[in-house]
Amino acid sequence: MTNKLEPVERRKRRDPEVKVWDRFVRVHHWLLVLAFATAYLEYRKFPLHPYAGYLICILVSARIVWGFVSQGAARFSAFAYRPGEMLAYCRDALSGKASYYYSHNPMGAAMVYALLVVLFATCVLGLLSYSASQQLGPFGALMPDDWEDNLIHAHRLGGHLLAVLVVGHLGGVVWASWLHRENYVLAMLTGLRRIPRAIPLPAGAKHPEKPRMAPGFIRNLLAWLNFKRPFVGTLLLMALIAGALVWPIIHFLVGINKLLPAY
Repeated sequence: MTNKLEPVERRKRRDPEVKVWDRFVRVHHWLLVLAFATAYLEYRKFPLHPYAGYLICILVSARIVWGFVSQGAARFSAFAYRPGEMLAYCRDALSGKASYYYSHNPMGAAMVYALLVVLFATCVLGLLSYSASQQLGPFGALMPDDWEDNLIHAHRLGGHLLAVLVVGHLGGVVWASWLHRENYVLAMLTGLRRIPRAIPLPAGAKHPEKPRMAPGFIRNLLAWLNFKRPFVGTLLLMALIAGALVWPIIHFLVGINKLLPAY
């Protein structure tokens, strides 16, 4: 019986798993997911929104530094592509013939750079608008109060642009999971990716020295999520993380919002 949801004819073999994403990248990614979701969905909550914004500032700054000092797939030089390469990959992806990459593919790299730039700019606008309206924050009274409306408007536009980019990012993850038959959400949880044997590994990359020791149920579940039904597994993990983790945490933070000290 043909499976119309997943292209099962692609990557039938159990390609070896390689440790690609380091712990910093994984923790950073999920903290940023939670911080942005809190700041965007609960933007009216004070001081929760500024606190989430400060956390985003710290995370983005740390990721930029890590992109230069780290090694492996997280280093910016590992996914530095020319605009022509990004356009070529986009055409190949639309035709279903996109190549596989050890780190971010060219479309994914473009999204990473766009997110970092817009996140950083939106954070700065938020800090400036807060200083202009409240005469508080890191810039204090340096910002003229008559700049408040324009800064708030620009900050709001930045937030909406980020939301569009996030939706595009999620769509790209789903698309790549279908195209390459790999659970990219699971990879960002475990750090392990299924690297085809035809893809040369960069210096320092290697297979896990020891196989993952887990109970039979867990092994079977991971095999189903990543090898048997990676596309469906991607959708399920997205729904689980959003509904059972991110939203309850945001709900909890909203509940304690009044207890948070204003500044």
